[in-house]
Amino acid sequence: MRNILIFLLLFCTLYASDLPKYSLCDKSDYKPIKNHKGQIYTKKGDFATISPFKNDNETAWAKRFGMVEMGGVDDSHITKKLLKQKDLLSVRHRLGYDWMPAFYFYTDGHNRDFVKWLYKNRNTTTLNPNGPFIHCKKNGYDWCKDYFYDWGYEEIIDKRVEDLSKNLKRSGFNGVFFDWASGNFIKSDEFKSMSETFKKRHPKKNYFEQVGKFYNKLKKRGIFFVTNQAFRNDKYLLKYITYDMTESYITTDSTKKIKIQIKGKGWIDSVKVTNYYPIYKNSSSIKDSLHFINVLTTLKQKYTKHGFKNFIYMNYIAPKYIKIYPNFPLYKIVKPKNAIYFSYAMAKLTNNIEYAEIPDMKEFERDEIYFYDLGTPYGKNYSKLKDLDIYVRFFKNGFVLVSEAYHKDIYLQINSSFIPKNRMILDAYRNDWIKSDDNGTTVVKLHFEKGTFSKKPLPLGRVYLYEKRD
Repeated sequence: MRNILIFLLLFCTLYASDLPKYSLCDKSDYKPIKNHKGQIYTKKGDFATISPFKNDNETAWAKRFGMVEMGGVDDSHITKKLLKQKDLLSVRHRLGYDWMPAFYFYTDGHNRDFVKWLYKNRNTTTLNPNGPFIHCKKNGYDWCKDYFYDWGYEEIIDKRVEDLSKNLKRSGFNGVFFDWASGNFIKSDEFKSMSETFKKRHPKKNYFEQVGKFYNKLKKRGIFFVTNQAFRNDKYLLKYITYDMTESYITTDSTKKIKIQIKGKGWIDSVKVTNYYPIYKNSSSIKDSLHFINVLTTLKQKYTKHGFKNFIYMNYIAPKYIKIYPNFPLYKIVKPKNAIYFSYAMAKLTNNIEYAEIPDMKEFERDEIYFYDLGTPYGKNYSKLKDLDIYVRFFKNGFVLVSEAYHKDIYLQINSSFIPKNRMILDAYRNDWIKSDDNGTTVVKLHFEKGTFSKKPLPLGRVYLYEKRD
């Protein structure tokens, strides 16, 4: 017992020594080093989304990533020839989008053979052979009927796997991204009739277990796939999955009604803005996001033994608007660097993959941040600085910092056993070099931007990278 207590005391002492020490300091203590030309560690990006039909800049961006979702897996316009012409076959995981629980039947009759077979046998292959066609109606699609697969029949699972295999060979994709991947829709009231149909036909089967069988067959077949929010039914699904996506857990975009003029475009009545507090309608702290990030981190640790690797945090952001004249509502649109860095750094607190998408202006989402190689994470988790809503996570090649919004600049002296001694450090956001001393201490500057229209300070994320050594 005594030996155990000594070990625990020693362990706690070692763990406590890994916690960063900090102090607030003066502006004069921040001493960036000018004209330094150091190199940092870089790598391929992890995940991105593109359209193969856009310009060369879009495809050049895609080739810098290891996983890229490129469009519909059954889109007849996307072929192996097209991907070869765009030089996209070099991307390791080329993902085609698929709506996991359902399919569109085109009312004009232009349907693939598999869809024709499903429609012909819809009284058994689908959960809503006579409707309701909820998705098409809700979105005002007059060209389709949406039918939901009855996963209770093993034949449906087998034929679905075969159809995906054929489409992958035809398209040049070598993986699938599944939307609605948890199957959770079936719990909602509007899909109650489909849930009842499944229970009536298969009283001894569980819908989510059947979805899990589908994923398991794909896995055994060697088909690479990424799911969207399968964690919502983790006990049935995550043991078959390698990467699962979250959406809008860190940021999302929302519409603000405001009449302004955009340079080169004219007057508009509304704009998209970035919401930094997306979890609840009344959220006003990043702690709400961190709570769910922590929950997902626990799931990641739980399913690692089954082959689960990581979560992909997909966040939606809006461009930044800068007012050109003080007394006239004329604005220009620029890249929203603060939103990009915040989204990335929040995800990296628990070492997740992250991508921030601007759906309508994808050229503004491109940033070198996705190619920084932070290396192996240190410590079991991120650390919160005492008395400040500031969070830090250290890695082999650098560290990330996330802060709640403050009204004034903060100059922060940080000391940690994880910071290399006497090392040049790049503040990637400011593009300034700073240096650690012979005790592993450095000083960083945190400047808080204000929302263009709200005038309120915004939370921030920062990335610090150690100079590369040969």
